[in-house]
Amino acid sequence: MSKAKEKKPKSKVRVIFEWVITILFGGLFIFFAIGQITGMVHKKENYGETLSFGYGSFIIKTDSMEPEYKIGTAIVTYKAEPEVIFEKYTNGETVDITFYDCFDHNRSQYNYDLVTPTDTELTERTYSLNQVMTHRLREIVVRDDVELGQGKYTFVVSGTNISEHQAQKGQYQLLTENELLGIVKVNSKVLGGFFRFVSSPWGLLVFLLVPAFYLVITSVLDIFKAIKEPEEGETPKEVVDAQPKQANASLEELSDKDKERLKQQLLEEMINKKRGDNNGK
Repeated sequence: MSKAKEKKPKSKVRVIFEWVITILFGGLFIFFAIGQITGMVHKKENYGETLSFGYGSFIIKTDSMEPEYKIGTAIVTYKAEPEVIFEKYTNGETVDITFYDCFDHNRSQYNYDLVTPTDTELTERTYSLNQVMTHRLREIVVRDDVELGQGKYTFVVSGTNISEHQAQKGQYQLLTENELLGIVKVNSKVLGGFFRFVSSPWGLLVFLLVPAFYLVITSVLDIFKAIKEPEEGETPKEVVDAQPKQANASLEELSDKDKERLKQQLLEEMINKKRGDNNGK
């Protein structure tokens, strides 16, 4: 019998590709899963908003920041430390702040009524709307007599669109480090939508299913290949069927002299076998 056909091993390229895909999607899944979990754990600290590793995504719903951010624009924010924001402010950088508009104007114990913008154009302080807003930083008031987390930093913000009622000329809002949700890092519908998707349970599900689906498909293909290939030590049917043909072809290739000698040998074997059988009786 012929030796069974050996199973062809996977190519190095395929093995490496499978490992890269598994590690890549597995790593991304773990990364976003941890971010989602930590974001949900600290939701109460961020007014019900999910911030994964300090990053959050929001959709602009009003025209108060036009033309910079049109309605429907997705923004990605990062919850930077107040000291970092203050440094950017002192360096003259443009900073857009996302915050939860719930500033308590009646906290007289901290004398917030004394926080009046030096910008003479900002004259009308609006009342809290208890919703997420994104406005441009105009001023920062730092109080040395108050601890961080108790209103040490007071941010003065306002919209950039002064042509509509959402941000009329002179209107501004106040917030402290407690209401801060982040500063705008990216304003893009594509990137913002992607970040929101991968931070959602559906995004995590996709990152889990893609590598799992790939592994299932490759495993099924390997099973089908294994079924079609003969087991170890088993001679394929094609080889068995071909053996008589190969034997006949070998006989035809023998010369007449060799054929005669082969017949003589077979005849002698038959006679010797018969004698042995008779002697054994």
